[in-house]
Amino acid sequence: MSPEEGMPRGEVQEPVELFFSLHYVEWGDSEEIDDDVLRFHLYMGNFDCNGLQYRVEETEDEVAVAVITGTREGVDGCSEEAVLGAIDVELDDPVGDREVVDLSQLL
Repeated sequence: MSPEEGMPRGEVQEPVELFFSLHYVEWGDSEEIDDDVLRFHLYMGNFDCNGLQYRVEETEDEVAVAVITGTREGVDGCSEEAVLGAIDVELDDPVGDREVVDLSQLL
C-alpha cells in the first residue's frame, strides 16, 4: 500500500520490548522506506503511556504484518487520547512484488 496524499503522518516509534495489556491495532497504510523496511501508520494511545511491537510473517507471495500496542511497564494512569503513530518493520527479504497484508486479520 502506498500512503494517501495529504494524509497526516505520525511520529515513528521504536519497538517496546516489555509492556502489558497487549492488543492488535489496525494499521491505516504502509510505505516502503527501504527495500527491506516498511513503515506502518496507525492511531494509538499517548506515546508516554503506550508502545508498539510488530509481528511479521513472510512468504514468497506476501508480507503479513501485525502491529501490537500495549501499556508501557511502570506507567500509572494513562489519558485516553489518540495520537498518530508509526512503526518501521524490518523484513528478511525485500518486499518486491509481494502483497502486504494485515496479519492480525489472519490470526
